[in-house]
Amino acid sequence: MTTELGNRKNYFLEVEMGKNQILIPVIEVLGDKPGNTLVLVAGLHGDEYEATQTLFKLNLELDPKNISGRIIMITVGNPLAQQEQSRITPKLYDGKNLAREFPGDSEGSITQRIANEIWKLITDNCSKNDLVIDLHSGGKDYSYVHTAGVRDMLLNSEQTLKSIEAARAMLIPQLCLMEPVSGTLSATAINHGIPSIGCEVEGKGSVNWKDVEIYLAGIKNVMKLTGHDRNGSPLKTEGDFYRTSTILSKNSGFATFNVDRFIPVNRGDLICEISDSFGENIENVLSPCSGEIWAIRTNPSVGVNEILALIKIPDRGIG
Repeated sequence: MTTELGNRKNYFLEVEMGKNQILIPVIEVLGDKPGNTLVLVAGLHGDEYEATQTLFKLNLELDPKNISGRIIMITVGNPLAQQEQSRITPKLYDGKNLAREFPGDSEGSITQRIANEIWKLITDNCSKNDLVIDLHSGGKDYSYVHTAGVRDMLLNSEQTLKSIEAARAMLIPQLCLMEPVSGTLSATAINHGIPSIGCEVEGKGSVNWKDVEIYLAGIKNVMKLTGHDRNGSPLKTEGDFYRTSTILSKNSGFATFNVDRFIPVNRGDLICEISDSFGENIENVLSPCSGEIWAIRTNPSVGVNEILALIKIPDRGIG
């Protein structure tokens, strides 16, 4: 951690793995005046690349002499998954999803220890006046609608109200009231009194540079909200935050989808068919509610309990 005002430092969080170490890259920029802390986290899933590229570009554009406070950028949260271009840590180690392992465990499996180191960095630097942004995309297996969201929990708390304003400042049209999934970084932060949001861009396993620019513009606008950028006032996205319904597979097999992003569906509509290795239908996946498709699986090979789709529920969560 750097303590010299107007300074920039690159370093690694070190996680012991037998005789070796996992090195998690961190870029830290400390402005020339005191202020709040903004933590930007990329690469918790190893097949998502837009957020990492966003932080690379942001680092090149930041001038410590023109900002207040501290900006901490974790550019690749799970190097083991990134090396294998995988959503999860390779099964050789523990096969866990880092984005579901917070706050982690210093004595646990390798993914839990990675989560512990990232969480320790956050708690050492963040409190109720700071902000954590967890940046994601659809990766290799999914195509997402662009969303900025807060967890559907503690909605009247100071940390969630601040998170709502931060989500609006990302300037992403779709605002999401995300399910309060245990082990996610944003839910863990909210439970500990730290404002936090989660964001998604499309994905499909490559870098869409338009999505990088969307993230970059949003983060720069958030910096005006948090006081890191001393010039100008932040813009914000108006509109409602919507809840979503997650559709999971009950069987493993091959999925053929009947819908795509932004397509409206009614309760009982066919979302996809899952076939076995002989091409025989073993499951018709139906929509549990009416709404609009906000995410769809693009990899036809599915396992049990994997996400097939997310549906925006028409009833708004918060205005």
